[in-house]
Amino acid sequence: MRRNPIPVLILALSLVAAAVAYLLFNRTIVPRYVGARGVLARPSIIRLSLAIKHTAGPLAEEDYAMNDIEGASSSSYRVAGRNGTTISISERPDKTLDPDRNIAFFFGRVVQDGIWELTNKPPRGDVSTTYTVHVFQAVDGQQGSRTFTFTDPHYWATVGGHQFHIKLDKNKPVPDLLQMTSTVLVEPRYQQLVDDFRSFGPAAFRERSARARERLGVKS
Repeated sequence: MRRNPIPVLILALSLVAAAVAYLLFNRTIVPRYVGARGVLARPSIIRLSLAIKHTAGPLAEEDYAMNDIEGASSSSYRVAGRNGTTISISERPDKTLDPDRNIAFFFGRVVQDGIWELTNKPPRGDVSTTYTVHVFQAVDGQQGSRTFTFTDPHYWATVGGHQFHIKLDKNKPVPDLLQMTSTVLVEPRYQQLVDDFRSFGPAAFRERSARARERLGVKS
């Protein structure tokens, strides 16, 4: 009596299907899973700071610091008086979506305002105060940072500087041999960044910062 070949055929097809599924799983699903686990294991960090140095007046230094570590936002403000007194104010790390506390939201704002594009500026205007901006970002295994310094952001936002362009034309007569033009370099984004740092944080945080400055002699 001949055996029914169908069960054997079904078993063989099942084994082949299982083998194909195993190969597909190892070639597609496993690499994706490993990649996803790798992304989750990589740190996500945003660090932003504004350091202000004063050579005149009651304040000596001010420091704003904002951090986002794996989605937890924290911020702090430190002010040092010329008399040696230092006052520090900080917000505890919090995974919040409040735009007044969320550092990722703040980061998006300062990126829009040019934090990755602005560069060092020579001392101009009121040079008694120097501003240094620092940004660091690490995400998905890649990272980048930059630091730049400038004075008197109001000067750059309103007056700016002059960039001179000199052109020598050998075909011109001697009086007209030299041609010089200038361009006014007004850049309001330096002021905007300073305003961003000073205005960030919940109302209570900003009020405590203002009181700290007043305590060290700054008139409101």
